[in-house]
Amino acid sequence: MRLIHRVIVILVLGAAMLTNTTFLSAAPFADRHEFADPRFAVIWSRTDSEAVRGGRTWYWGPAPWFDYGEFYLNSPNSLRTVQYFDKARMEINNPSDGIVTNGLLVKELVCGRQQFSDNPLDAIDIGSSDVPVAGNPRKTNPIAPSYHDFATVATTDNGYRDPQRLKQRVSATIERGGNVSNRPDLARPETTIVQYSTITGHNIPRIFWDFMNQRGRVIENGRITTGPIVDWLFAIGYPITDPYWTRAVVGDTERDVLVQLFERRVLTYTPDNPPAYQVEMGNVGQHYFQWRYPHLGMPWVDPDPVTPLIYASDIDTGSHWELYRANFNGGGQRLTFNNGETVAYSWRRSWEQNQQYLVVDSRRNNSQYRQIYLLNAIAANAGEQAPGAEVIRVSYSNNDGTPIPPNYDYWSVIGSEYNAAVSPDGNILAFISMRDGSPSIYLRRLTIPPHGTMQAYHFFTGGCEIETPTWSPDGRSLVWVYICQGNAEIYQVQLQYNSYDDDFVEIEFVTFRNLTNHPANDRFARVSPDGKQIAFASDRDGNWEIYVMNIDGSNVRRLTNHPATDDAPTWSPDGRQLAFASDRDGDFEIYILNVSDGT
Repeated sequence: MRLIHRVIVILVLGAAMLTNTTFLSAAPFADRHEFADPRFAVIWSRTDSEAVRGGRTWYWGPAPWFDYGEFYLNSPNSLRTVQYFDKARMEINNPSDGIVTNGLLVKELVCGRQQFSDNPLDAIDIGSSDVPVAGNPRKTNPIAPSYHDFATVATTDNGYRDPQRLKQRVSATIERGGNVSNRPDLARPETTIVQYSTITGHNIPRIFWDFMNQRGRVIENGRITTGPIVDWLFAIGYPITDPYWTRAVVGDTERDVLVQLFERRVLTYTPDNPPAYQVEMGNVGQHYFQWRYPHLGMPWVDPDPVTPLIYASDIDTGSHWELYRANFNGGGQRLTFNNGETVAYSWRRSWEQNQQYLVVDSRRNNSQYRQIYLLNAIAANAGEQAPGAEVIRVSYSNNDGTPIPPNYDYWSVIGSEYNAAVSPDGNILAFISMRDGSPSIYLRRLTIPPHGTMQAYHFFTGGCEIETPTWSPDGRSLVWVYICQGNAEIYQVQLQYNSYDDDFVEIEFVTFRNLTNHPANDRFARVSPDGKQIAFASDRDGNWEIYVMNIDGSNVRRLTNHPATDDAPTWSPDGRQLAFASDRDGDFEIYILNVSDGT
């Protein structure tokens, strides 16, 4: 097996935001502003298309910005399609009925339990959210109460109810920390209580009730008409708190904001705002995303993650691989300094730069066995000797006596672990392990710092070998290379989730497909950022060349044509280019080609 198969190369190329509503297949780090399902686009266009919005406040937001297959037991393979907007999340639990819902996100944020099935008892308890219910993010908004602060005055599963207060004006306030008090000066006429929900036991003021029942221009069945802007029960749900005045930093100004929490949305009233924006949907989609994916940053405001081109070389050691960050001038900056090889394989990406990690395997602790490590953003950019650089060990299967983190198991059989691929949401690690004597694939929950159960799922190969796993962008499938009886083929497998929590994930592999099915060798498979193609290397035409094919194995297309060896392709973030390794000038170097025409 040639050492060159462990080179990782990743390009720094941004993805442009698409502002139209063409129905493309979205992906978290490519085409993320497109709709993941056309039914989502229909719901969004009804209220937020520029053809009907006319300057009114957003009901969903300008565009989607993250989609994924999230764990939900009642969906096929326990994964449902979700897509996040500023104001909410859309979801399709059952593709066959096509019903779009937007989840009880606010209820989950308050009670701290993520629902993962139709059964209310099926939930993951991660603690209620400290994200402010109104105004800026917490970093610049230290005064606003959070969802956690509403827990004592909210109806979740606790039977809490407020008394009916019809015709009274709202003067109650709530502060960060949950303290409730009163400010009579805020009791405005428009805050007069006009409705009381007997379902949940909460009062609704006129300013919110009028907004919930507002009529205006909407798109229905492809035509512009006038009617109720939203079905408030579908879009907003029942109230789970009474309305409260809060103080929040909005932009660069501290303001009084009236806030009421509903099952699905938060409504805010800011008297200082222009009339069309005095009542708004709170940014519940943003808030929920920060709570569920705290390691992913803020994709609604931040550009796509920047990941430098990383490669492995023995240019300075003459004996073992170390990592370098390419400078595109024929060389690179050395990042790792050890007595045993270190090679890179994948990224744990994030829209927050300091939460990005480079995933590598290294023999730095034992020259015989490869183990998995994470390099933080400083180490991946400036090197592991730079101030603030951190290297985190993830696997402990070489039994070298290194102290293992608390609540973190390990395998007693000595063996290498490598080719660790991080799921696009940053939560699961798929890797190759030799702990059973031959290369097999495992999955485990990825946490930083590491903790939890190591063995999540083991696919035993029965004497054959597995290498180079790669994820689909929606997290629903894995592609890997399966080597049996001397022939390397590219396989795709769908994932069936059985359980998932903060420590443990149990996943089964179902629906295997041989995508290449060719007598020659096909290796180094990598799924494109948009999930539509697979790049790979093959010797089917007499020597190793770079190819691409559709995600289903069709339309195989050769991109290189050279008598030397071309292999180990890796996609640029925008999917337009591939970096690959070639010895066409006498030794292995890194080259870049255009996917469209191979140049």
